[in-house]
Amino acid sequence: MQLIKDFKQVHFAKGLINLYVGKLLLDFGGNIFALFFPIFLYQQYKDINLVIVYYIVGSLLYALTLPLGAKLMGRLGIKKSLILSTVFRIPYFAAFYFFPLNPVLFTMIAWLSNLCVRNLFWVPFHTESAKLSDKKNRGKQFSILFSIASVLSIVAPVIAGFVLEKWSFSIAVVLGAFFVALSIWPLLSLPPSREEFSWSFAEAWRYFFHPFNRRMVVAYMSDGLVGLVNGVFWPLFIFTILDEKYQAMGFLTAGILLAGMILRLFIGSLLDHWKKTKLVKIGAALNATAWLFKTIVASAFHIFLVSAYHALALIILKTSLDTLVYEKAADRGHYVDEYTVIKEMSVHVGRVLGLIGIAVLLLFLPMQATFVVAGVAALFINLLK
Repeated sequence: MQLIKDFKQVHFAKGLINLYVGKLLLDFGGNIFALFFPIFLYQQYKDINLVIVYYIVGSLLYALTLPLGAKLMGRLGIKKSLILSTVFRIPYFAAFYFFPLNPVLFTMIAWLSNLCVRNLFWVPFHTESAKLSDKKNRGKQFSILFSIASVLSIVAPVIAGFVLEKWSFSIAVVLGAFFVALSIWPLLSLPPSREEFSWSFAEAWRYFFHPFNRRMVVAYMSDGLVGLVNGVFWPLFIFTILDEKYQAMGFLTAGILLAGMILRLFIGSLLDHWKKTKLVKIGAALNATAWLFKTIVASAFHIFLVSAYHALALIILKTSLDTLVYEKAADRGHYVDEYTVIKEMSVHVGRVLGLIGIAVLLLFLPMQATFVVAGVAALFINLLK
């Protein structure tokens, strides 16, 4: 009862609601094919190394151009940047609709359009989230928003699995693009906001390598690598366990997400009473052990048990970590966008370096070896304080 009472007292700024309604529509459109996206790439490239190259190039381009993208945000303003980022998602989706016709050409179109999307969206989005959220109730605010996102993410893989079983990936792409286009509507209602990125390109990289930021950089690099293994190699692995059945994979994913939704609300309430750093440590430890358990998965039942345990770990880790990120960003005051740039650079540099190591590892070991890498990397998230 106290939990319900706590959440009834949470209020949201109108700008934060509009921002997240847009984000929820974007995520729903993306999630319709996100679960099966690495599977699609593998089926098209027919080589796991080419899949790895796709992700390496995408993250490398983004990390290298992030300071320039943040400068662009200062000129355009946050609202225009977010709307333009949505427009650039259309050629990104189109690239995968036409992908089989010319994989090389449409891979390059996907890289370039996704580069524009990332540079125009993520720094403005995180900056605006930190500015519009309430410091006193930030944990509860984001746990509510993440739980609403979970409801939509439960539906998305079910729809995607049905579409892929009955029709094709191109239909999933069209559905995804439709919801992405809808996301422009709430973004149009955002209040005008401007944030100037004060660093030059060289300064951003100097701060990235500065000893003062070393713990933070390593923590976010680790988080980036763990997220990529979870989003690429784990779906590829369980797809083979489930005999390449799209619908079974969609329903299984939905069931796991449903089981974790209520728990996320509970964790969000704890965040405003417990130290975020303590919950990050607990979540990182649980996350690491979950990855070790994944190495012994051999059936659909194993997938459900291990994924349910991992869902618990991710709820504790990601809800607390994301809230901590926004607190740290908000605490930087005028430097909220600079902090966000260092964080995003770290995430994607971590992905690039991790993927290079994984590519070498897969020459000698099975895909389960990537889960061990993710488990070890998860422990380094504890460096964030």
